[in-house]
Amino acid sequence: MIGVLTAMSLTGCSDSDDWTPGPQDTATGVSAYFPMPSKSSFIFDSEGKKDEMNVDITVSRAVTDAAASIPVILTSGSEGFSIVTPTAEFAAGEASTTVTVNCGGIANGVKESFTLSLPEDQTDIYGEGLAAVSYSVIKSEWKVISDQARYIYSYSDYSQMYPNTYGTLEHLDGTYMFKLTDFFGSGLDVTFECSSAAQTPFLPLNNAMFGVAPDGYEGLECWYLYDEANQTYPSWTPGGVDGYAGISYLLFYGLSNFTSIYMNYDPENLYGYIAFTCDVDFDNGDFAWGAYQADFYLKYNPFE
Repeated sequence: MIGVLTAMSLTGCSDSDDWTPGPQDTATGVSAYFPMPSKSSFIFDSEGKKDEMNVDITVSRAVTDAAASIPVILTSGSEGFSIVTPTAEFAAGEASTTVTVNCGGIANGVKESFTLSLPEDQTDIYGEGLAAVSYSVIKSEWKVISDQARYIYSYSDYSQMYPNTYGTLEHLDGTYMFKLTDFFGSGLDVTFECSSAAQTPFLPLNNAMFGVAPDGYEGLECWYLYDEANQTYPSWTPGGVDGYAGISYLLFYGLSNFTSIYMNYDPENLYGYIAFTCDVDFDNGDFAWGAYQADFYLKYNPFE
C-alpha cells in the first residue's frame, strides 16, 4: 500500500498544472559569508582603554569581480557594543576584509554576547562559511590570586622530566575565569573557567588546538598547546636549562579525569592543584608519556 500511495503521489505532482519548482539558485549579490571563527570568546581588562576593546571579524565573498559595500548587522541584548565599521568594504578583486566591533561599553564582570549577520540578498545559504557569527565578551580586572604557581614535570612513572618552573595564577574579578601565566614554561598564558572548588575537568579557553585522541583513546577530546598570536605550535625547553631536550609538541588529554583541576583541595590552607596527563614530543625525535602537575596556594577563596 505504501508503494502504491507513493507512486500516486509522485504522478499527481508531476501532472499538476499548479506545481512549481523550489528555488534553484540561492546565490545572490556577492555571496558574502563569515569564515568559521577560530576564537569566539574575548576577555578585556577593565583598566584598559575603552576605544581599544575591539573584536575584528573577517568577512569574505565568493564573487570578487567588482568593488562592493556590504552592510553588516549587529544584534545584542546589551547596549555596550557598537559596530565601528558597519559595512564590509571590498575593493575589486578582494576576497576578504575586516569589520570591527567595539566592546568598551559593556558592564564590568558580566559576560555579554553579540551577533553579526549579513543581509540575505548578499549571501548564499548553500555557499561557504556562515551568514551569522556570535561572540561572547567579558570585561573585568585580572587579580593575582596566587603569586606562585609551580609547574612540575614528570614522566608517567613520576620521575622528574625537567626541573620545576613557576608562573602566577590570576583571577578575573567577579567571575569564575582564571589564568595561568608562563604555562609549563612555554611563555604562553592559558585561561580557563572553574566554577567549583571540587574536582572538575580542566578546559583551556585560549592557546589550545583541539583534536582527536590518539589510537586506543577514542572518545577523549584532546588539545595541543598552541600559540594563537603567532599561529604556531611552540617549541621550548622549560626553564631554558641546559642538558635537556626541548619540547616540540605537548598534547593534553582533556575533558576527562585524565586532566582535572582541584581549585581548593585543602580549604584550610587554600591549596589547589591541577593534574595533567599528556604526550610529549621532544625536539630530538623522542616521545614520552607525561604526568604533569601545577599546584598553588590561593590568597583568597574565589567561591565565597
